[in-house]
Amino acid sequence: MVNDYLKKFEFNYESSATGSFLVVSTDAGENVLLYQVEMLANNPNRNILPLDIRQKDSKHNFYYNITSKLALSQYLRRNKLKRDDFINIFKDILKTILSSKDYLLSDRSYILNEDYIYIVPNTMEVSLAYLPLNIDINVNDQLKNFTMNFIMFSANIDETNNDNFLQRILNLLKSDTFSILEFSKLLNDLKLETGIPKPEVQKPVIQEHNVPVQPAPAPAAPKASAPRPNIPKAPVSKPDVPKSGIPKPNVPRPAPQGPVSAAPAKPAVNTAEKTVVRIKYKTGVLIAGAILQAVIIIGSIALLASGAMDSLGNEPIVNMLGIGILAGALSYAVWKTVLNEKNKVETVSTVRERPAAKPQINMEKRNFTTVSNNQSIPPINKAPSQPESNFNNAASTPNSLNETTVIFPSPLEETVYLGTSNSYPYLQGTMNGVMEQIIINKPSFVIGRLKSQVDYISQNNAVGKVHAEIISRDGRYFVKDLNSRNGTFVNGIRLAANTEHEIKNNDKITFANSEYTFIIP
Repeated sequence: MVNDYLKKFEFNYESSATGSFLVVSTDAGENVLLYQVEMLANNPNRNILPLDIRQKDSKHNFYYNITSKLALSQYLRRNKLKRDDFINIFKDILKTILSSKDYLLSDRSYILNEDYIYIVPNTMEVSLAYLPLNIDINVNDQLKNFTMNFIMFSANIDETNNDNFLQRILNLLKSDTFSILEFSKLLNDLKLETGIPKPEVQKPVIQEHNVPVQPAPAPAAPKASAPRPNIPKAPVSKPDVPKSGIPKPNVPRPAPQGPVSAAPAKPAVNTAEKTVVRIKYKTGVLIAGAILQAVIIIGSIALLASGAMDSLGNEPIVNMLGIGILAGALSYAVWKTVLNEKNKVETVSTVRERPAAKPQINMEKRNFTTVSNNQSIPPINKAPSQPESNFNNAASTPNSLNETTVIFPSPLEETVYLGTSNSYPYLQGTMNGVMEQIIINKPSFVIGRLKSQVDYISQNNAVGKVHAEIISRDGRYFVKDLNSRNGTFVNGIRLAANTEHEIKNNDKITFANSEYTFIIP
């Protein structure tokens, strides 16, 4: 096998207050290329792990900083690899190998093994370990064997896409003319076939901006001032139309739409105003109706008061009823004539809307059970590698998911009580005075802050994005630190990164500064 050359190296892991490290050891007789070490130190590359060399026990020890990074093999064990992720991982690998000459490095000195290739969990950016030694191997064979093994054995790759991309890659790997350049070209072709290519996305966007600018250049001048000089050119010189097929067919069509769509759109979006169309009756007609109604009422009262109805010989109540009926009939005739559809007219008005009221924050006073200062500081504060000042700095300092806070707690909210189980082991601790129990209900249970990659999401910013893993195997339990910045501790002792450590009932397990008791029911 091409990777047989790795057998002469020893691979270990170490952790300290400064982070987690992959340690590759070789005999002191190996010729270390110091100029390459200096080149990497002076020209850091995000796709190459930071390197430090230390001499110990007649060996050269290469220390690679893998803090907050995840081994590719660890990621593959828990995730189905999507098509685009596969392509991006190998594009990063090939880009790093092909750019070696820019750093005076050798393309044969990268460790192509999924256990020693690392990714940033939330961005999937790849970092390789570089050995500053003279290594005599064929880089094309090395890459071919690594890729073949990756596809066939290491990764669970999603093949729901119908473009047979894996088969195309395998066909290239099996060909006698395989080379890194051909592989890179194929990956670039596959990348262009993924989703919506950029050139096709940009063209329709340009059309949408240019169409309204041409019929009405004055109001839209700030949006696209460059296309304006081209407006008179399109109709005058028809032979120049092949330069841009947009002006000829599209200019006459949107012309009537420009003023109509542009006018109402801006007030609705850019201001708090909107145009309202109301239907009203003509004011003059309403006034005339009101005057006639008043005349009918006054006339009815005058007729009743004059006594002219007494000559009919009827009772007064009958006379009042008769006059009321007559007045009502006249009023109905008047308003039926006034409230006719012909007397309606449309009015347009602009209404300024008030912004929607923001939801009020519940300011009700709440009572919390707090933890004393002595309880908030875990035993790891006593370790020599963890300075006490780290716990006392800026407890309210904001932090995002992209960066792990260096060893201080910053809970974002109350911890949800997860409940207990009679059949599963669990971690029990206290967070902000609230008892917290984490049930270990999977053979591989990962704790961290990155929602997409963990089984329990910690609200403590000192805990890493993918901090530690608890493993159940044959009735025994192990904890493994996953290259976290602030470390994982068992009974106050910091664990080496990427190394399984067996845990027993009632062991104290600390992730950064979040302490739990491991309980087996």
